[in-house]
Amino acid sequence: MTSDDTATPVDGVAHLVNGQAQRYWRTHITIGFSVFLGEVVAIIVYLGLAPHGPHRRILYCMAFVWFVFATTNLLLASVIATKPWRSRFSVTWTVLASFAIGSFAVLDNGIESPVVLLLFIPICYACLSFTPPEAAVCGISTLASAVIVIVMKSGSQVPRGFLAMLLAALAGASVLSVAAARNRTLRERHEDLLLQEIVTLGATDGLTGCVVHRVFHERLGEEIERSQRYGHPLSLILVDVDDFKSVNDTFGHLVGDNTLAAVGSSLRNHVRSTDLVGRVGGDEFAVLLPDTEPQAAVELAKRIRRDLPAGMDVPVTLSFGVSHLDDAAMSSEQMLDDADLALYQVKRSGRDSVAMRI
Repeated sequence: MTSDDTATPVDGVAHLVNGQAQRYWRTHITIGFSVFLGEVVAIIVYLGLAPHGPHRRILYCMAFVWFVFATTNLLLASVIATKPWRSRFSVTWTVLASFAIGSFAVLDNGIESPVVLLLFIPICYACLSFTPPEAAVCGISTLASAVIVIVMKSGSQVPRGFLAMLLAALAGASVLSVAAARNRTLRERHEDLLLQEIVTLGATDGLTGCVVHRVFHERLGEEIERSQRYGHPLSLILVDVDDFKSVNDTFGHLVGDNTLAAVGSSLRNHVRSTDLVGRVGGDEFAVLLPDTEPQAAVELAKRIRRDLPAGMDVPVTLSFGVSHLDDAAMSSEQMLDDADLALYQVKRSGRDSVAMRI
């Protein structure tokens, strides 16, 4: 099994953050196309209230086409939110919406058409959904659409002062949109970092640096499913600090905590990045070894047992029980029971040794 196939606590954080991002984009894509659909409906209502204006048939056809597109994308919002191109897709549609509004205005009464006022909506949406550069693109496209309307209807009787004020208002709104997008992006980045820190802290035992009981058992179930799917080996080691109670009684709880921290550090230093070390009890640890044959797990346990005393402040020994995934052990409960039986065998034989469930 390659490292790409193996989940880690960091992958768990990334999965959670990605899920949050998908929910974020599903919400904003839904809002975006709902607003765009509302714009189209508003235009249709306007055409109904002003039936004698120019190009009414063409405008009705355009409104119908955009209504179909907006409705379709609104229904597909949940799917689009999972795609890596969701941001580019939303930006593209926002830009197209700006030019669609401009096209309606040109075919209606040009700059005199009330449809022109809808140009502010894409700018507002951009500041709520996009990064500053993307918001800037949307602002520039809106200004370009307004300029096109003005140029195409250069014979309009609208005062130049009004045209200048309209362009200034659109430009100001675009600048504010970029500034708001920047502030929102910084806040969201800070929230993501806090989320990652919270999830990491919640998944890690503060004393030993190993993952907590819940995370280890979740990962064990995932690795069993993965091993069964691909036919790869999977091994498990249970580790127990021998007579740990006497360490606390003789040297105090502070030394006992330091001992557990040293054991956790030693275990984590001996495994690969694709392996997982968990603290599953007060003085009990577990090591999950994907893509590892049982004999290799036994050798690893012996190496940990041999290397451990060099880094310990007090003389302690470890007992190891090894199990592996096979036809007799097809579940996490069975693998843990097998490793526990092997560990119990070591305890009965005098501790400080390694045993494997046959």
